[in-house]
Amino acid sequence: MSRLFVGSAICEIGAKGLITLPTPFCIAITSRKANDRLFICLRDTSKHLVVHDESAIEARMERFQRRRLAEGGLLRAEYMIDLRRDLGFTAPGWLNGKGQIAIAPWLNLRHGEAHRALVVGMGDSFEIWDLDKIMTGKHDELRLLASLHLDLAAAGRSTGTDNESSLRSVRPRHRSNVAGKPRLPVHPVHPLLPRHDSIIDGG
Repeated sequence: MSRLFVGSAICEIGAKGLITLPTPFCIAITSRKANDRLFICLRDTSKHLVVHDESAIEARMERFQRRRLAEGGLLRAEYMIDLRRDLGFTAPGWLNGKGQIAIAPWLNLRHGEAHRALVVGMGDSFEIWDLDKIMTGKHDELRLLASLHLDLAAAGRSTGTDNESSLRSVRPRHRSNVAGKPRLPVHPVHPLLPRHDSIIDGG
């Protein structure tokens, strides 16, 4: 059984449109055998991206054909509009060896600018939302979700779904002990110069 996209994370999108995905999402893509069969779709109504694999395209076409047959082979205008939105606003993508996928420039509303995004698992697909727009927008549940990740980041923890610490651990320096001897500080003693004057005994 293929893995589903579950969870969320705040991810970096570089100026060239490469988004670095959390490890669980990369594992799900590989499990679904979709490394080179991804599709990135722009939802024009809310200006966010949805990433899915080829099976979603096939399912969309099957639904379109069923609707057309139910209408006696007629192509309703609203059917064509839906199909155009699902397929016309879509570009292929693939997962590279660094856990990244490239967003086509014409789909990336902030192309040429590095920014952050909230990635949300949706089972058979996942969404990519502009973090800045979420924090000032009307989607309360997305703003709450982003705030949870940002709070963890502010506390020095990872913003990924595994919640691991993002700070590099600082290990104490190991010093070799001499067996049986306490580790006491030793201060250097400077040698005393010999005196050349005579010592007079006043006793």
